[in-house]
Amino acid sequence: MSVRKRKWRDKQGRQHEAWMIHISHTGPDGRKQTIRKVSPVQTKRGAGQYERKLRQQLVSGAWEEDANERQQTPTLAEFAEEFLAYQATINKPGSVDTKRTMLRLHLLPAFGKRRLDRIDERAIDAYTVAKLEYVTPRGTPIQPSTVNMHLKLLGRMLRVARKWKLIRELPEINLLKERKADFDFLDFDEAEVFLRGAAQHRPQWHPYMVVAMRTGLRVGEMVALRWRDVDLERGRITVRCSYDRKRKVFTSTKNNKIRELPLTRDALDALRTQRKRGPTDREQVFVDDLGEHFDSHATQYAIEKIAEALGMRHIHNHVLRHTFASHAAMRGIPIPQIQQWLGHSSIVVTMRYAHLSRGVGDNLIQRLNPSPQDRAGGRGAELEHMDGTRERGSSNSAPQTPLQY
Repeated sequence: MSVRKRKWRDKQGRQHEAWMIHISHTGPDGRKQTIRKVSPVQTKRGAGQYERKLRQQLVSGAWEEDANERQQTPTLAEFAEEFLAYQATINKPGSVDTKRTMLRLHLLPAFGKRRLDRIDERAIDAYTVAKLEYVTPRGTPIQPSTVNMHLKLLGRMLRVARKWKLIRELPEINLLKERKADFDFLDFDEAEVFLRGAAQHRPQWHPYMVVAMRTGLRVGEMVALRWRDVDLERGRITVRCSYDRKRKVFTSTKNNKIRELPLTRDALDALRTQRKRGPTDREQVFVDDLGEHFDSHATQYAIEKIAEALGMRHIHNHVLRHTFASHAAMRGIPIPQIQQWLGHSSIVVTMRYAHLSRGVGDNLIQRLNPSPQDRAGGRGAELEHMDGTRERGSSNSAPQTPLQY
């Protein structure tokens, strides 16, 4: 009997269970069918009876003719909850909530009553056109990047449906071309002005601002940073967890990966200063006067007040992360290394900073065709490394030390 109670836990430890049937059937014509369904009666006996009924219909051929049982290919609305329950075992709660919202506001009104095998290229292209023509109540159009998010979610649902043998073919989904997203960051002078302003106008926040700007940690990772993950002797921190402000819980990092970062001199000094403040038994690094950890609202408010006191433009939390990555690229640090420090799952995301490194290391090309003078007598040309140091320079050139970003 192919009946079992499927049990699983989501990332918050919540228990889920359901009685399900799984039937593999080969018809007289040799065609194989796999039926995987949740039992309409959630008891072992009810699931067993439901399985026997389906097997009898498969043997007699009634399964193909029974219109009611063709719900084996459910509508998108019928499939949505089972899909979201499955995604809860893979994605973080915030990601599942985002998918649920996109389904409720966009995909279900358009495709909810369609069977999964009836969602074809024509219907998807019509949806794309309708979304691009739609104007929001604020009078703004929906951006192609937003429509692409909807299409990616729909594609994910259809791929899961095929994996579960609910559909046989996948429609072709063409994503829209997106304009390269702009991002704001502080240049070198602005960054120094901002940090001095933090020390002057919000001294209790100065260590936070220095560490955020010199490590590129996400806001949730900064809030969740614990002293046990800070090595002041070696000058390194380990990023193990993040803070979910919506659910007010600590969770794993965005990509569920642990990464280690070296600290600049000023970040190390800032952490030593922070260590001397407040209760010594606190777990989180950045806490308020009562020993409670910061949250993204408090950090955003502090950033805005510092910028306002300095007469600077509006600065968002994420600008500090962009500043770290931009400075690293401009200092000639290789993009793969920046990717590792930022914790990006794909280097494609990190490549947005690549244009800032233009011109860095241009002198390296001369190594491919050194001048006759450089070859003569075994002398080497003064060649610049990516870290700013120089190799085999002439006697009248002083070696450079790496720059601190």
